Amino acid sequence: MEENVQKISDHIEDLILNLATDKLNPGKLFTLTIQSIEYLETDYPELSGSEKKRLLIEAFKDILSLTKHLSLNPSFKTDISDFVENDIDIVIDSVIQVSKNEFQINAEQINCLIKYCKKLFISCLKKKNNSDRP
Repeated sequence: MEENVQKISDHIEDLILNLATDKLNPGKLFTLTIQSIEYLETDYPELSGSEKKRLLIEAFKDILSLTKHLSLNPSFKTDISDFVENDIDIVIDSVIQVSKNEFQINAEQINCLIKYCKKLFISCLKKKNNSDRP
């Protein structure tokens, strides 16, 4: 399993580096999760859904290692840590439900959506305020 975690965390790191950005917002974290789920579906078809979920969460945690993935800046690791701590379970479950046409929003998902909308709104405000400065 450790070898698989390393392979998937390397894949996630590559995805992050290809984003060409200095901040991971909720939308980008959501996209990374979807791309990683698709990668797991393709490369690990023999694993059960719960095994893939556990593997993906472990891969995201592996990215936070101090001795690995040194190309990722501390800001990325902070964003990923918050995501893993608070949201990754809900996001993975929601993506799977949507892919199966079984999505029925619950209180956890509503709270997650509100939190992400708030973060995106704040990010947009900061960008606008910074662009208005001389």
